[in-house]
Amino acid sequence: MEPPLGCPTLVRRRRVEPGQREPGSSWLRGRLRLAVVVFLAAATTGCTGQPPTTTPSRAPSIGIRIPVPQPFRVAAGAGSVWVLSRGPMPCSPAAPCTVARIDPGSNRLVGTPTRLPADGWDLAVGAGSVWATQFDGRLVRIDAGTGQIRARISARPIYFGSVVTFGGGFVWTGNDDERNHSGSVSKIDPATNHVVGNLTGLGSPQSIAFGHGAVWVADHAGWLVKIDPARLKVIARQRLDFGPHGVVVAPHAVYVADAHGGRLLQADPETAKVKRTAELSPGPITPVVGAGAIWSSSAEAWGGTSKDDRVLRIDPATLRVVQVLHLGGKVPSVAFGFGSVWVPVGTGSVVVRIAPAARNRATD
Repeated sequence: MEPPLGCPTLVRRRRVEPGQREPGSSWLRGRLRLAVVVFLAAATTGCTGQPPTTTPSRAPSIGIRIPVPQPFRVAAGAGSVWVLSRGPMPCSPAAPCTVARIDPGSNRLVGTPTRLPADGWDLAVGAGSVWATQFDGRLVRIDAGTGQIRARISARPIYFGSVVTFGGGFVWTGNDDERNHSGSVSKIDPATNHVVGNLTGLGSPQSIAFGHGAVWVADHAGWLVKIDPARLKVIARQRLDFGPHGVVVAPHAVYVADAHGGRLLQADPETAKVKRTAELSPGPITPVVGAGAIWSSSAEAWGGTSKDDRVLRIDPATLRVVQVLHLGGKVPSVAFGFGSVWVPVGTGSVVVRIAPAARNRATD
């Protein structure tokens, strides 16, 4: 599996038509791994299993800070909040990637973290399971009740990509791996753990979401694609003038992040046509929605040199940033669930739980 090239490196690419391969993918893979090293190099290790810590004197007093070693991705569902942890270097048996569980009732880590067999990247929750993508092109299924790995799913000659979502009773992966003949989306049936459909001919599907009865792909080749989940057919396609880094579906809109250009786009959920574009500073990346707002980490955190600790709160009515929270450490992503925003702070080895209604003094 090729790492999700567009997200960490934020390297501008030339426009690529769907079905074509982008040049220099091996070079970009190297840039990704370097970006991960830079991004997470300052992260600390060690899971205390203790109750949430009080905020250090040098850090902003925002939310509840829950100790988790090197958190990277968060997903909520099946009664828990799930955290994928990874260090600055590719995971290995000596330093494995893990998936840990936070009890949202007590704000504590519970159980024993699940060790992933290979280098992990993204998470989704559905069908009583947690689904984790890996750089080896396989998908890992973890039982949400026991924390045990139930399946290691492979679909050769297809290599599953770096992004995953759940919707409509199925698991969906965006396959941007350079070992595949083209970019594709795979449909996995959780009843059998088998691939039951593939849509090929995409460019570089590095962002994926489900909503309004459709699969949505923000193709880094410069497209927003709406897919019929039953027929696995493209039913709407919108040309973009950039390589997107994140797509999220809201009740009345689809939002796409332009991390390179510092913009957020609102698209029509019926036609995929862009209705509004707003310039934001800092730019958004892999946004989420919840509590009537759009939430995002800062795209500048992936620049390789910036130590960006910001979380953006965006008003969907105006597409303006209405609040900027400083978390005191690099923020690779955000998630929403159980009425809260969950923010992994890799360089602080904490996950911060933020109540959306709260306004904090530590803002811009």
